[in-house]
Amino acid sequence: MLLKHMIQLNKFTTKSMFLYLMGMLLVVSSCDKTPSNTPTTALPNDSLAHGIFICNEGNFQWGNASLSFYNTSTGTIQEDVFKSVNKRGVGDVLQSICIVDDKAFLVVNNSQKIEIIDSKTIESKGVITGFNSPRYFLSLGSNKAYVSDLYEKAVWIVNPAAQSITGKIAINSWTEEMINYGTKVFVCGRTSGFVYVINTSTNLLEDSIAIGYGAQNIVLDAENKIWVLTVGKDALAAQLHKINPNTNALEKSWSLPDGALPNKLICNSTKSKLYFINKDVFELEIHSTSLPTTALVQANGRTFYGLGFNPWQNEILISDAKDYIQKSEVYRYDTLGQLKGSFKTGMNTTYFNWK
Repeated sequence: MLLKHMIQLNKFTTKSMFLYLMGMLLVVSSCDKTPSNTPTTALPNDSLAHGIFICNEGNFQWGNASLSFYNTSTGTIQEDVFKSVNKRGVGDVLQSICIVDDKAFLVVNNSQKIEIIDSKTIESKGVITGFNSPRYFLSLGSNKAYVSDLYEKAVWIVNPAAQSITGKIAINSWTEEMINYGTKVFVCGRTSGFVYVINTSTNLLEDSIAIGYGAQNIVLDAENKIWVLTVGKDALAAQLHKINPNTNALEKSWSLPDGALPNKLICNSTKSKLYFINKDVFELEIHSTSLPTTALVQANGRTFYGLGFNPWQNEILISDAKDYIQKSEVYRYDTLGQLKGSFKTGMNTTYFNWK
């Protein structure tokens, strides 16, 4: 929701029958048959054993956020599964989802809550409230998690089992994505020049790493190195950084071209490659010595907004938010950048998580 927060189908003559049939053939042949969009119905208990949850933000203050599920075994997309099962909407602005064993935690930003669901049946298992504007949920065990927040300038400490907030860790920034490494959690400070390091044993802030301005996305690669994507500000360029989490030292720092507006940073299933959006989608090997200058997938007028990875078919999933008030379209690309198909989802598809 960041981009919109800051901006927003008698009788025929022989001839007419022929033309009608030809038209129908053209329509059928032009349809993308895989995956198909299925009607919104209640889900059997085993239908979500293999696939990808998709968060659709909706529009700020419209209350039209939704959760979709892409079944990679059957090639079908099921829309608005939360509402189908629980007979109510998920809320206003579905920011992200974190899957932990048999549960999934849906972070609903403008509704100031986290919905807890069964990850197979989608049945509601409770709600955690009391946040200001939650962004991401990071599990640290059955009884502990951290939640970042847009307005709180803190990271919340949560007990998922008790479904309650137990405390918070003050940070002088809006907080975004987080990564756990050993007894450390690295937190993106979106409105500062730092990545913050929290000691999970004490819940104390123990370090801050200077990274330019606007840390937003963070991932851990196959060699246990942390990568951070920043958005920049004014004369400070957007950047991509590589951090050694053992020493908290920067190992690489690259500036993106002038005018860059990066959004999203993910890994492939082996964590050997990174993908990020900067209008187009770019790929970076973790051993690269420079940033890519040629896009893997060009936007060509589309509004690339969300980015995910399908580990079973080895596909890159890219959402097109269009004009932010139509349903999004998710494009499926192989790792060579060749289009494999697409499907519709909800409004403003932003986040993917596979199970």
